[in-house]
Amino acid sequence: MTMNQDHKTLNLLMNISLGTGFFMLAIKMYALAVTGSAAILSDAAESVVHVVAVVFAAWSLRLSRKRSDQSHPFGYDRITFFSAGFEGAMIILAAFYILYEAGRKLIEGPTLSQIGFGTGVEGLVVVINGLLGFTLIYFGKKKKSLIVEANGRHVLTDSVTSLGVLIGLLLCLFGTNPWFSSLYFDPIFAALAALNILFEGFKLVFRSFHGLMDQVETSVEKKIELLLQQACHERGVAMHELRVRNSGERYWFQFHLVYPDDVLLGDAHRKATEIEQILDEAWPGAITTTHLETQGDHDMIHAKSQVAAK
Repeated sequence: MTMNQDHKTLNLLMNISLGTGFFMLAIKMYALAVTGSAAILSDAAESVVHVVAVVFAAWSLRLSRKRSDQSHPFGYDRITFFSAGFEGAMIILAAFYILYEAGRKLIEGPTLSQIGFGTGVEGLVVVINGLLGFTLIYFGKKKKSLIVEANGRHVLTDSVTSLGVLIGLLLCLFGTNPWFSSLYFDPIFAALAALNILFEGFKLVFRSFHGLMDQVETSVEKKIELLLQQACHERGVAMHELRVRNSGERYWFQFHLVYPDDVLLGDAHRKATEIEQILDEAWPGAITTTHLETQGDHDMIHAKSQVAAK
């Protein structure tokens, strides 16, 4: 699949996510009006946040594809991390609102009507959002798109929230308890759902922060290093000073290649190009910058650097 086809696939998935988000919000709001459930209110509030976040994510996905220009010579990829952070922040705000409403219902006492209808709606939401969330996460990871993956995790969080709401409504519908009314399960599960949302939101915010700070996963860096070492060994070249940067939509690689002193410039360039192509095949769209040097120059320059450092 070409890069252009990948872009079309990801854009299609984001459009499906946005359309599904509006549909989910509509049926949850109707169920809320019918039942008066605090748990469904929590789910509907999360959906409002989700729709706003998906609109921002869809715009961010398109912006991240924009080519570099004079004002942004490295492109617009890093909007990816802002998008994930924004979505995480929206999730956290929704969680605090849900906790507030659940606490209010616990104090005032819950009142519910047509619980069976609300239960049916939440069951439908769990299935649809569950399937959509796993699909978005799968393609987000496969195409290395943090925006789509983050959106998938938000959709999956929405599904888990709805599952908690569904369990609470089922307990309200069929549960019996000698100490308190089964209707109290509604705000209790609303609060539990909010805590799950809060956890997922903080995970997204921290991931966004680490991305903006150029923190690379150790496992990814190790995989890149092993691939480079093998490619260099096969061509009789040494490699050092590897630096890896994840801009959200693509990787940036920078490293030094050390050749024998008698190497011809044409041969050195050819081998460097072959190594860059190997990286591009493993990480499509990656941008690689290599610094070519001979062993003699390397030893002399680094010896001077060590002396200056002392």
